[in-house]
Amino acid sequence: MRNRRREDLENTRRIGSGNPPGGGSLESLESMRRAGEDLLSAADKAIQRALSGDSEAFLRANRQEGGQ
Repeated sequence: MRNRRREDLENTRRIGSGNPPGGGSLESLESMRRAGEDLLSAADKAIQRALSGDSEAFLRANRQEGGQ
């Protein structure tokens, strides 16, 4: 997912070399992009931490029986 997003951002940068719509400056647009990339990176790290446990052991320990 991260690589696809990076490709999208690179394409947007190539296309959007002029001033962004709405009258914003390129500096503010670039700072928003950096903030978005930082947020994406933090989300990726959080997901990896959440999934890094032993999922097979978790599933075995939480196996439902009968009509649970």
